[in-house]
Amino acid sequence: MKESIAALVTRQDNAYRSLVDTLAELGAGEHAERVANLYLKERIASLDPVMGQFKIKHGAFLDKDVIERAVTAAIA
Repeated sequence: MKESIAALVTRQDNAYRSLVDTLAELGAGEHAERVANLYLKERIASLDPVMGQFKIKHGAFLDKDVIERAVTAAIA
């Protein structure tokens, strides 16, 4: 039981890290973690602990201009 829970936690961490890395590559830069937290809080993104991946509600949220606006919102 402990091993399966640990595996779920590891996959969820991998999904979060993948989301942060993707946002950093697409325009968030050093603020990628803040944007990822904003996306998760606003339910724009979700983490799938079973598959170890993240899901975005709409692909437009990964556009550079949208991410730049999210950086502005996350910093404020």
